[in-house]
Amino acid sequence: MQSREFIPCRQLRPYVRLFWTMELDAPAAFGSPERITPDGLMELVFHYRAPMACRYDGEEFAPQPRSVAVSQTQRFLEIRPEGNSGLVSVRFHPWGAYHFFRPPVCEFADRQTPSEALWGREAIELEERLALASGGRERIAILERFLLAQLRRHHKKDVEPLVRAVWKRKGHVAVQRLCRELGIGERSLQRTFADALGTTPKRFARLCRFLHACSLLSNGHDRGLADIGLACGYYDQSHFIAEFKAFSGMTPRQFLKASNLSYLEID
Repeated sequence: MQSREFIPCRQLRPYVRLFWTMELDAPAAFGSPERITPDGLMELVFHYRAPMACRYDGEEFAPQPRSVAVSQTQRFLEIRPEGNSGLVSVRFHPWGAYHFFRPPVCEFADRQTPSEALWGREAIELEERLALASGGRERIAILERFLLAQLRRHHKKDVEPLVRAVWKRKGHVAVQRLCRELGIGERSLQRTFADALGTTPKRFARLCRFLHACSLLSNGHDRGLADIGLACGYYDQSHFIAEFKAFSGMTPRQFLKASNLSYLEID
């Protein structure tokens, strides 16, 4: 398996975290399905070989479309190869994706959406250009040109300050206090989060607390589970375990022992 990450161009950097390419010639080398915990990000995936199979919590595995927007804010998902794989993906910042298409993110949160539903015939033409490209750098250049064109067409009001206000505090902020600090009404804040992230401010704060807990657990902090739970804003250990299991499908102890698992580090 070969994978590479690419930093986006300067114009896309405020919206796109990274580009990622992967080629896999021996599916057995992938191992067990990879579980991806909820992270509030949207990812665009373009397959130029056999599509990966994917399932959200509560669903069965099914092959992904040739190109697809993968959105999840509440449920974990799992992926596995179905053959020799080759893909290129775009991982957005939590506040970034909605600047590149017309529909609000709440219309397709926690599901997969074929890119044709977002961009019509342009998406099909993009798939063809990516399939014919000679390598990863050429595919990234093709994607950057496409995304810059969509950004010029669909750019909306900047919501990064609103999202970062929750993100940087790792979810430790009440919605009413956030509204007072930002000078925005609660209904307006709710609508903005639904349009841009596909979730509510309260649920996004829950997600940030969960991701903070993942980071503390993974990075070997010398604390007991109860201390980690309190540090992440859970009022007791049962609350911590219930919330952690709701997002990841496993307890904190199971998380510590899991392999082929990925989560997002809050930056």
